[in-house]
Amino acid sequence: MSQINVNRIKDSNEGAPDFPSGVNVSGVTSTVTLGVTNLNTTNLNVSGVVTATTLDGNLLSTGTPTLGLGVTINTSGLNISGVATAGIVSATTLYGDGTNLTGIALSIAPLNYNPAVLGSDVSISPGIGITFNQAVKAGSGEVTLRIAGAAGTVVQNWGVGNSITYSNGDTISLSLVSNLSNQEVYHLSYPSGAFTTIGGDVSYVGTAYTFSAKPVYNRLWLWGDNESGALGQNDTNERSSPVQVPGNNWDTFSIASAGGSGNAFGIKTDGTLWAWGRNYRGSLGLNQAGPGDSNDAHISSPTQIPGTTWAIVHHISQKVEATKTDGTLWMWGENQNGQLGQNNTVFYSSPVQVPGTTWSKTAYKINGCLAETHQIKTDGTMWAWGSNAYGQIGNSSRAARSSPIQIPGTTWNRFVVGAGDAVIAIKTDGTLWSWGDQYYGLGGINANNRGTGGAARSSPVQTPGTTWRSGAAAGSSSAIYTKTDGTLWACGSNSYGQLGQNSIISRSSPVQIGSDTDWSGVVGSRNKGFFATKTDGTMWTWGRDYDGSSALNQPTNYMRSSPVQIPGTDWPKTFPETTKKLVKQGVYCGGAIQVT
Repeated sequence: MSQINVNRIKDSNEGAPDFPSGVNVSGVTSTVTLGVTNLNTTNLNVSGVVTATTLDGNLLSTGTPTLGLGVTINTSGLNISGVATAGIVSATTLYGDGTNLTGIALSIAPLNYNPAVLGSDVSISPGIGITFNQAVKAGSGEVTLRIAGAAGTVVQNWGVGNSITYSNGDTISLSLVSNLSNQEVYHLSYPSGAFTTIGGDVSYVGTAYTFSAKPVYNRLWLWGDNESGALGQNDTNERSSPVQVPGNNWDTFSIASAGGSGNAFGIKTDGTLWAWGRNYRGSLGLNQAGPGDSNDAHISSPTQIPGTTWAIVHHISQKVEATKTDGTLWMWGENQNGQLGQNNTVFYSSPVQVPGTTWSKTAYKINGCLAETHQIKTDGTMWAWGSNAYGQIGNSSRAARSSPIQIPGTTWNRFVVGAGDAVIAIKTDGTLWSWGDQYYGLGGINANNRGTGGAARSSPVQTPGTTWRSGAAAGSSSAIYTKTDGTLWACGSNSYGQLGQNSIISRSSPVQIGSDTDWSGVVGSRNKGFFATKTDGTMWTWGRDYDGSSALNQPTNYMRSSPVQIPGTDWPKTFPETTKKLVKQGVYCGGAIQVT
């Protein structure tokens, strides 16, 4: 039989028949169901079936099915010449490799987010990215990271076509320009259409979510000499690389040394004040210890000083000053020059209040050496008391004072901390001023004689320039400064290369250290060394390395005349410029707050 012309085909049992090879089926013009069990496709020709809505049967053969020249498969469905098959749209199995097929509508779905959606303890230097359920390529738009929410400040943008790494086709990675800020909430947005399937016909619908950077633990790390337990390790063993002081949440810190023995103070975020190390003249504030070394009760681990509202602490050797959150100022320790502001010369082994309630609670507004004290109040006025042998009180006299006296001016902004018998301060207009001893020209006024005469100044003298931002001194003879453009400058003694000039030539006027413009914070040590941070979270040191105080695991009396990086990239970027944290190194002790 070569041809059958019928409208409905059934076998003798009303079932669907098998068609042999070579059958031509035509003229079936209004069939609703073409009911067959098996179509042997070797020579089957189907034509003239123009309105069928159901193909009830299987296209099978003993080998690979072969479709005739009149058969196509495309996005509209299955088309066989002469057969309308618009209703065949939901097949679940496709035989073949599908190399040239399109329109298989598998959506792009994320399998993994990094950081996790609503993550609350994300590393400050995370791997940002997303993994999909299939291979993707760049679409259009930008991935955006903002602070707080969809309308927050933009932290960084990534163009999907040129600044994102695609790995294995289904994973994308985004590189951060800088670390995140601790305890900050971030909003990450992947826009619709940013990614598509490899064929380009299906786009990612987009997503946005928030996450939080990890909390600030403010772990405290110290190193260097430890004769009196100033490293807080409950022993007196020297360390040439950083060791952690027990506990977290340190907020304000000060360390100093005298005569080979140091002491340290730290305030935690809960307002408690802790002390450890040498206790000469009761300088630990714990209401104990005798007047000299033989009776000192040294303490080698942190011990709390009473109170829970401490805001800032600063000290030089045996004299300590601290403010509370209510604006009151408290002092204790050595007082032979009236430096505790009590109108007497009696030393105190526990805190006593200096009159007034408007003392600043910011670290860089507190300054003073062992024999004198300087403070800036909240109204911008500066006050001083104690020794005045070099005119360091700044009131145009050389008479000592045992209670506060005002220095002229109302726009004082910050001190360049720690400078022996010299005082260096910056006003709100960016001008730099110095007075007192000008040993080796550390004040930058081109005067370098030491003593009660000569270069010593008893009232403020301006250093050229109006863009000074911050500074620090090393001992009594060297100082470094930052400007608002991120440059770093130095002047004074350079016997250990502490001016960072790759030489040992002293300078009485500021000279720039290198050409970098990303310096952010500076501190000095009394052992004639400096520490500075950059905006990328790195810390650098140079100058004298005494007993490992540089934290570079170099215990000998080593010298560096240009900056060398200390390991790590998560040091505080702005200490002590824009926060109240104070980091200060001593004669034989080094120390810093490291955020980890």
